[in-house]
Amino acid sequence: MAGVATALELFPEAVRSVFERWTALNLAVSHNWGDGDSLSKREELITNCCGGFMNGKKIDPTEVEDFLDGYMLANYTTEADDESPKEVSYLLCRIYDLLAAGQLEEAQNLLASPIASLDKCVKAPNFDSDAEESSAGESGDDDDEMEEEPKVEEKVTLTEEQQADVDDGWGVVVKSNKGRTKMVGEGQ
Repeated sequence: MAGVATALELFPEAVRSVFERWTALNLAVSHNWGDGDSLSKREELITNCCGGFMNGKKIDPTEVEDFLDGYMLANYTTEADDESPKEVSYLLCRIYDLLAAGQLEEAQNLLASPIASLDKCVKAPNFDSDAEESSAGESGDDDDEMEEEPKVEEKVTLTEEQQADVDDGWGVVVKSNKGRTKMVGEGQ
């Protein structure tokens, strides 16, 4: 039993190691997202996470996932849409179970992956910024830039009523299959 207790004493360092490999958290910390003091928030996250496991009860990974999602949103104003909180929660639960069973080597193998490099992270396109750009750039310069981009044909299905309007020479605004609004008919 002493070996299991010793193995469980390693759990906080295992949690720290998992969080060092979690790209979403590291981006939030490195860019100081939220209201600042990101490093102390990460330390608080590690402490709170470890405390949740040390109560002796079996923890469901979905509870950990909900906790991580909530913490990221509340403290870093970040939603990780990449399913990483789920992956991290399952990994933490697996490592805890291995350490509780005294399987230190297997737990170490799970932690053997390299630490994520933020150098390869690129800024994702901000689809919500289209509205901001058009309202911010009233001069019309943004419109010229938008027209220079190559147009991609998207299939749009019209209702009979919409098709009748197009046939009568009217324009119809519809959502494409990719969720974008598109003008069909007159003035295209």
